[in-house]
Amino acid sequence: MENGTSPPTFDDVVTSSGEEMCSVMNTSCACHYEYQFYEFPERILLGLVALPIIVFGLCANLTSVRIFTHRLMSSSSINWYLAVLSASDTFILISAFFVLSLPRLGEYLTWWRANYISYSVAPYMYGLMMMAQTISVFMTVGVSVHRYIGVCHPYKSVEWLPKKRVTTFIICLVVFSILFNTTRFFEVHVSNVCYRININYYMPSLQPTELRLSDLYRNIFFGWAYTIVMYVVPFSLLIILNSLVLSAVRRSRRMHMVSQCGVENDEFSKKAERKERQTSIMLIAIVLLFISCNTLAFVCNIMENLDEVGPFYQNMVTFNNLLVSFSLESA
Repeated sequence: MENGTSPPTFDDVVTSSGEEMCSVMNTSCACHYEYQFYEFPERILLGLVALPIIVFGLCANLTSVRIFTHRLMSSSSINWYLAVLSASDTFILISAFFVLSLPRLGEYLTWWRANYISYSVAPYMYGLMMMAQTISVFMTVGVSVHRYIGVCHPYKSVEWLPKKRVTTFIICLVVFSILFNTTRFFEVHVSNVCYRININYYMPSLQPTELRLSDLYRNIFFGWAYTIVMYVVPFSLLIILNSLVLSAVRRSRRMHMVSQCGVENDEFSKKAERKERQTSIMLIAIVLLFISCNTLAFVCNIMENLDEVGPFYQNMVTFNNLLVSFSLESA
C-alpha cells in the first residue's frame, strides 16, 4: 500500500504476534485488517436465491396478519395463533434479510455499505430472529393443542378454550419465548470498526462475547435447554397431537358415512364435517411443512453440540437457512 491509506505495519504485526495475539477475543484492527469473503454457494443461495423468497414471504405474512386480525376472522380464537405466527414469521424474515441475505448480496454486488449496515445491526437482529423463531415454534404447537382439543374433545372445548384462557395461553408463550432468548442479544457484539485493505473499506468487526464462548453457557443453553425447548418438546408434541387429530378426523368421517338422519340434517352435517376436515387438514399440512423444514436445523444443532463443524456442517447450515426461509414463505 504505497499510497499510505492503511498502516504498513499490519503484516508485520500479525506475522510477529501469531495466534496468541490474534485470538478470537482480540479487538485490535491489527487482527481484522482483511475482509473475509463468503463462500460462493452462500453468496448465491443466501444472497440471490433467498432474496425473492424473503420478499414474497414478507408480503404473504403481512397479508395473513391482516386477514387473521380482521373482525370476521378474529372471532375464532384459533386465528389468534395464526396471526401471531404470521407476525413472528415476518420478524424472522426481516432479521434473516439483515443477518443472512444483505451481507452476501452486498458482497456479490461489491456494495460494501450493505455489509457495513448488516454487521452493525447483526447483534440485535440475531437476537430478534432467535426470539421470533421461538415464538413461531410455540405458536405452531399452540395451534396443534387448540385443534387437538377441538377435534378430540369437542364437548369440552367450550369449557377448556374460553377466549380469556386462550389469550392468556398465547401471552404466556410469547413471554416465555422472549425471556428464553434474552441472552441471545449478548452473544455477539461489534468490537471495532477496522479498515479492510483488500476491499478498501471500513467494516465493523463482529466477535462473540465471553458469554457465547463460555463452556458452561454452551453446555447448558445449547447442549440441553435449546435442544429440548426448540426441538425435542415441540417435535414430540406436534407428531403426537397431529397423529391423534388425523385419527379422529378419519374416525369421524367413517361414523358420518354410516349414520345418516334425514336429508336436511345430513346436508348440514356434511357441510360442518367438510369444514372441520378442511381446517384440520390445513393445520396438519402446516405442521408437516414445519417439521420437514426444521428437521435439518435439528440435525445441524446436534452436529454443533458434537463439535462436528467442518465444511459439510457449513454447507448444511447454508441449505438449512434457505429451507427455513422457504418454510416461512410457504406457511
